[in-house]
Amino acid sequence: MDKYIGYCLIVILLPVTRLLGIVMRRNHRLQQPPKHLLFIKLLGLGSLVVATESIQAMRQKFPGTRFILLTDSNIAGGIEPFHVFDEIWPVETNSLSITISSSLKYIVKSWQLKKLWVVDLEVYSKLTTVYALMTMARNRFGFHLKPVFFRKFLNTHNIPFKQTICLEDNYAQMAQVITRTETLPAPEQIIPVRTNEWYKPYIILNNTCSSLALVRKLPNETFAAVCNWILSQTHFRIAFPGTTNDKTGIDQFIDQHLPAYKQNGKIVNIAGALDFEAYYRFIADKGACMVTIDSGPLHIARKLGLPTVSIWGPTNPASYIKIPAAQEKRHLYLYNKAACSPCVHHHEQLPCGGNNVCMKDIQAERIIEKISALLGYLEHAATTPPAATYKTQIPGSYQKDK
Repeated sequence: MDKYIGYCLIVILLPVTRLLGIVMRRNHRLQQPPKHLLFIKLLGLGSLVVATESIQAMRQKFPGTRFILLTDSNIAGGIEPFHVFDEIWPVETNSLSITISSSLKYIVKSWQLKKLWVVDLEVYSKLTTVYALMTMARNRFGFHLKPVFFRKFLNTHNIPFKQTICLEDNYAQMAQVITRTETLPAPEQIIPVRTNEWYKPYIILNNTCSSLALVRKLPNETFAAVCNWILSQTHFRIAFPGTTNDKTGIDQFIDQHLPAYKQNGKIVNIAGALDFEAYYRFIADKGACMVTIDSGPLHIARKLGLPTVSIWGPTNPASYIKIPAAQEKRHLYLYNKAACSPCVHHHEQLPCGGNNVCMKDIQAERIIEKISALLGYLEHAATTPPAATYKTQIPGSYQKDK
C-alpha cells in the first residue's frame, strides 16, 4: 500500500507543491522554536525506541514546545509508557478505510495547530512524506536518500540518511538540524547497570519480528536447540515475548518442540498476555537477559537496561546498535555476514528471494557460545561486590530498587 498509493499521490502532489513553493515563497528559516512538533512514525516500535534519546535531547532544547506523535495504534501503546511525548495520535490500521478516515481526521487536526513543525521519522516510506506535506506545516523535516529521492522536492529540510552509520546517529543528526546545534544535550535519564541479574528467573527469548522483513528469523529447529540447552543446562526458565499476533505461533512452536518443558512450568508465553507497562515490568523484574534476533524487543531490552545476545544475518548490527566500551560484556552479538548481507533496506528484491541462508547457516552452538559467555559474566558479577547502588528506570510510574 505504501509503495503504490504513495507513488500515485506523489505524482499528483509534486507539481502542485513545486508551483505553490514558487508562488508563496514561505520563510522556512529556523529562527524561533515551534509551538508544536509533530513526529510521524507508522512502522517499527524498535526504531522509535532508538530515536527516543534524540527526541528527549530535542525536548531539552525546546522546553516550551508540545511534542506530538502520530503512529500506528499498536506502536502507540508500546511507546506511551516511556513518556517521551506529550500527546499521541493513534492511527487505526485494521483496514484501508479505517486507516484513511483516521489519517484524514489527524490531518485536519494538524491544521489547527499554531507554529507547527513536522518530523518524518520514517526512512523509506512514501505515504509518511505525503502525510507530512498534507499538514501544510511551514517546516517539514525528513531523511533523504536515493530510494526516496522525491523527498528533496516535498520536504522543506532534508537530512542525508547515511546507511554506513548507526541508526541512532542518523536520528541525532536530524535532531541537530532541527535544533540548530552541533552538540545535543545529554539525555536526562540514563539506564544504569542493574544488579542481581544472575538470580532473576527468566531468560527472555525472542524469534519474532514484523512482517516487513521476516528473513530476520531463525529456523525453528535452531531456535528449539537453543531453548533446549537453556532449559537443560542452566537454572533459568524461558519467557517468550511478542504481540497478540505472535501468541498462536509461539504456542505451536512450544507444543511441537518443547512439550515436556511446558508441562513442568519452565516456559511461559507472555505474547499478548500483558499490557505494555506490565510487559516492560515483567522483562525488567524477571529477565536476567534477552536473547533475540534483530527486532523491536532487542531495543526495548536495551532501553530497560537488560544485557542482550542478538543474532544478525540480513541486517548489520553496526547499523542498529551502539555498544559503549563499558558495556561490551553485557551486549554480545553474532553476525553471520553472508556475501549478500546486509540486504534488508538495501535491495527492494532480496538477493536470496526470501531463502535467508544467512540465518539458516547459523549453528545453534554458535548462539549457545554467546549465551554461555554472557551468563558467565552475569555469574561473576553476582559474586563481585557492586561499586555503587543503582536504580533501574522502568517506564510508567513503577520503579523499584534492584
